[in-house]
Amino acid sequence: MDKPSIKLVGAPCGQHGQYTFYKALRVCGADERILAIGDFFFVRIWQDSELVSIGELQLLWTDRVSDQTLVSLRLYFLPENTPDGRNGHGEVSLTLDA
Repeated sequence: MDKPSIKLVGAPCGQHGQYTFYKALRVCGADERILAIGDFFFVRIWQDSELVSIGELQLLWTDRVSDQTLVSLRLYFLPENTPDGRNGHGEVSLTLDA
């Protein structure tokens, strides 16, 4: 499987020092899609893992000095995919009598 390429979409929406901020990016690969700030999407944390979580695009910027595109994500995991696992909090078991 080829690594998808990422390209910035649209004009910059702000600048601070050496950083230039953007609102969206295009992911080109098997499926082409545009992701904007605040969008949710499925993400595989490790390339060789079957573990999938939900990512939320928080911030997107380029660093003029290092010539890198950087992305800030918020990741959401299921409790069973954390080191402590699911502890049963909030789960209810019902027994119905006939």
